[in-house]
Amino acid sequence: MCVFSDGARCVASRGESDADADADADADADDAPARCERVVGKLSASDAENRETNRVRWRVRVRDGSEDALASADFGTASTARWDSRCDWRFVLRTREDDEEGSVSVYVQRRDGARGTASKTTTTAVEMCFVLAFVARDGSRHFETYLSRIFDGEGDSWGIKHAFKVHEAPCLVSAHGDVDVEVCIHDIRACRARRSKESAPVASSIRCLSEDCLLFVLEDFFSEDEAQELINIATPSLQRSRVTDGKFSEGRTSSSCFLTGARGHSDVVRAVESRIQKVVHLPIVTSRRDHGLHQIEPMQIVKYAPGERYTAHYDNRAGSLKRTLTFMGYLREPESGGATHFPKAIPLCGNTADPGGIRIYPKRGRAILFWSVKSDAQTEAMRSLHEAEQVERGYKWIFTQWLSSDGQDDDE
Repeated sequence: MCVFSDGARCVASRGESDADADADADADADDAPARCERVVGKLSASDAENRETNRVRWRVRVRDGSEDALASADFGTASTARWDSRCDWRFVLRTREDDEEGSVSVYVQRRDGARGTASKTTTTAVEMCFVLAFVARDGSRHFETYLSRIFDGEGDSWGIKHAFKVHEAPCLVSAHGDVDVEVCIHDIRACRARRSKESAPVASSIRCLSEDCLLFVLEDFFSEDEAQELINIATPSLQRSRVTDGKFSEGRTSSSCFLTGARGHSDVVRAVESRIQKVVHLPIVTSRRDHGLHQIEPMQIVKYAPGERYTAHYDNRAGSLKRTLTFMGYLREPESGGATHFPKAIPLCGNTADPGGIRIYPKRGRAILFWSVKSDAQTEAMRSLHEAEQVERGYKWIFTQWLSSDGQDDDE
C-alpha cells in the first residue's frame, strides 16, 4: 500500500540554519554543508542562456550516520523573461532530517552574490520550476516530482521534506547505502513577488505516483480563497448525487452539482480550468502521455457529509471512453476519513506485491489527476478503478473536471 498524506511527504519551507546559512569562502568550514558527490551533469548560466537541459545528479548516503546536509556547488542562471536578471542558487540535500532514518529532503536556496553577481539581482522576484527524481542503477527515474516556487530575494530557501524514504523503495539504494538524486531545472523567469494567500502559478509540486493509470498528485494547486469561493457558488444548487447513468445509487451518497451557465463562467472557475490546462501540458505529464485534451463537461462540485462515500468505480462511460482524464481537487478536508483509494494501482517503485494500491488523503489545495484509458487512448485502464472512502467526521468538498481526447461533445 502506498499512502499519500501530510506525514508521508510534505512540501515545506525551511529557513537557513547555522549549518547552511553561509557557504562562502570566508565561512567556517565546520558550519558549511559537505559537498555532494556529483555523478553526471552540470548546472551553469551558459546552459540556461542556451536553453539546454539543466540536469545534475548527486549520490548521497542514506543508511548510516546522523542528520547531514550536503550542498551542491553554487550555480548561476538568467531569467528567461529578463536576461539582465541573474541569480545564484544551490541545492541542499538533507539526509535523515528530524531523525527520520533513511530519508532524503531536497531544498533549493537563492544565493545572489555567491558567485560575484550584481547586487541588483537581490531585488528581483524569480520563479524557479524544477524536476526532482531518484534514479535507479538501470537509469530509470522514480518518485519524479515537478516543483515550482517564487523566490522573493537572496536567502529564500524552500523544498520538499522527506522526498524519499528507504523503506518505500529499497530497490533504489545500493549495497553501500547510496541513492542517486537528480535535479533538472525546467524554467526560471522574473515575476511579481509572492503573496501570502496566493497559490503557486500551477502548483508547488506535482508527483507521479503510478504509471499504469498515470496518477499524479499536486500540492497547492489553488488557494484557500478559491476553494471557499467554489464552495459558496455550489452550495445553493447541491442535490443528491447520481451515477453516470443518471440514477440514484446506494454506492454514491454525496451531494453535488455541475457549474453550468453563469456559474461556469465565473472568474474563479475560469482560473482553475486554465490552470488545469497548464498542468496537462507540463513536461512531467506530456513526456508520459501527450494527448490533445478537451473539456467536455462543466466542473462538478461534490460534498460528502459524515457516513457518505462513493464505492469503487470507473469515471469513463461504459463503451464510450469519453472521460479520458479526471482532474480532482480537495476544496475542504474532513476531520477523519474520506481518502481517495485506487485499489488496483501499482505505486512507482513501491511494494508491487502488496495488493493495497494507493490511498491519497484529502488536504485543501491538493489535487490529483489520472487517466481512465491507456496510452492508445482507446483501451480501458483497469487500474484506474477508485473509490471515495467513507467520511467519518467533518465534511469533505471536492471539485472534478473531466477531459476527453476525442473532441466530441458530451450527450448528457
